[in-house]
Amino acid sequence: MRVPRHKALRVYVDAKILNMHEPSLPREAYVGYIVEGGGRRNVRRVEAQESDDAEVLAILFAIEELGSLGGFTVVCDHESVVSEARRSLVRNPSELLQKLREVLRVHPKVRLEALQSNPAHQVVTEYVNALRTGT
Repeated sequence: MRVPRHKALRVYVDAKILNMHEPSLPREAYVGYIVEGGGRRNVRRVEAQESDDAEVLAILFAIEELGSLGGFTVVCDHESVVSEARRSLVRNPSELLQKLREVLRVHPKVRLEALQSNPAHQVVTEYVNALRTGT
């Protein structure tokens, strides 16, 4: 008899930088994650000026908070961040990318995957909208 494999836990991450296209306004960056199936979720403000940095911070945030769960797959909709983090050799990586690559080495049961449509986008958007309206 064949034993069914357990479905790997999936964690979706996303980042949003407010005022990205308004140079006269200060940028505010937020990152968040949601565990597939309505599980845990969280959002926090971070210091990031560029979308690549914000996405890396979103991945690091999820691993930091959920690392004790053991193995899971972090799903990110930022293809270039995922591909750079997976590469065995990256010339002149940013400090954040270097940190992400090290965290992934330390957590070998955490996988990184790229995806086009991302449910965590809604979590971060809801949080930012609530900040704007004061609710």
